[in-house]
Amino acid sequence: MISSLGPELKQTPINSVKTMEVSVDMLQEENRNTNYNLSFRHAQDRSIRRLQWIVAFCVACLCVLMFLTVYQIFGGVICDRKNKVHSEPYKAPGRDHNYATEKPRAHLTGTRQHELNKDLQWESQNGLAFIRDGMEYVNKCIQIPKDGYYFVYSKVSFRPGCKKNSIVTADIRRLNHNYPVAEILLSGLSFCVGDSGFQPIYLGALLELKKGDTLKVNVTDIDQVDISVDHKTFFGAFLVQ
Repeated sequence: MISSLGPELKQTPINSVKTMEVSVDMLQEENRNTNYNLSFRHAQDRSIRRLQWIVAFCVACLCVLMFLTVYQIFGGVICDRKNKVHSEPYKAPGRDHNYATEKPRAHLTGTRQHELNKDLQWESQNGLAFIRDGMEYVNKCIQIPKDGYYFVYSKVSFRPGCKKNSIVTADIRRLNHNYPVAEILLSGLSFCVGDSGFQPIYLGALLELKKGDTLKVNVTDIDQVDISVDHKTFFGAFLVQ
């Protein structure tokens, strides 16, 4: 009886040990699987969070871009309107509305003289000549439309030939109802230099003028003035400030 139970008793601990090893292996495998699943979930969560941050950043950038676009569009429109308001000059009613904000200017060129006097006659419309923004050509004079500082200039050229040692003079004068006589503003002279004749007389200066002032050019020998082309003899003024 005892001898027959001996092998069974001997085999039982071995089987228990094997069973325990299998259980340990299974637990270890299960732990590995659990750790793997946890690692995978953590990695997946990190990826999801990273993706969420990327999406949020892209949305923020898109919002900023849309804001800048809208600002530029509406800001540009507002600036254009402001520029138009500031750039468009005020036009006062009446015939002289242009020179209220623009700069009066005139450039006259010598023309044929119909009278034998010292006051040169000028062309005010054709060729290089023009009158702009309130300036007027009246009675062989430039009439000033508004107070200000004007640059006034003239050039008088002469035909070839003259008497030896002779002199010719030219000047720019101002007339106004406040002055009893014409006032000489600029003057110059030229000596005869033989066969080549008189040298041109250039005059020019910045002057303070008043509304209603009239400017004219006088020359002592009007018959010698060269008016063959526009750039030989001219007279002008323009508002500086």
